[in-house]
Amino acid sequence: MKKMYNDVVELLPEMIHCFNNHSMFDILEEGDIISFIPFEDEAVAKDFVAQTNQMLADYFEVDDELCYSEDSYLDNHDNPVFFWKDYLNCFFTLELVGDEMSNEGFEGTGYGMYKIVEIAYINEVNKRLKQRRINGLRLEYKVKSTPMDRNKHWNRTYDKDF
Repeated sequence: MKKMYNDVVELLPEMIHCFNNHSMFDILEEGDIISFIPFEDEAVAKDFVAQTNQMLADYFEVDDELCYSEDSYLDNHDNPVFFWKDYLNCFFTLELVGDEMSNEGFEGTGYGMYKIVEIAYINEVNKRLKQRRINGLRLEYKVKSTPMDRNKHWNRTYDKDF
């Protein structure tokens, strides 16, 4: 199977869909790379923050308060990129990859290129969601199982090139 490079911005619509529907995030496979690096385009960054804020406002049922400020994409700690990284880290075991040059300037932050080294089963996902704070937020959140979870996990976990 071909392993893919993914940018967190490109994954945002599917992550929001899965979050809102309490479903497994199952479009990535072992070996795929996810880029969690600072935004270069301010318009894209502000849209990313706005979409994340809207999703969290809907989840927490609040309309008058933002979870992330409009310029939080510049923050090295309280940043919606790290919310989504923590969220995906509940579904996958992520490992920092790349040489020092590709991660230069990101030392001490959560930014970087990460490789999926393991896909968690739904029971492990719910355990991780319950035990962890997602970028400082404690979510009373649980993924709902579907009959296809086991089959999808198998198809995404093991290479079928015989």
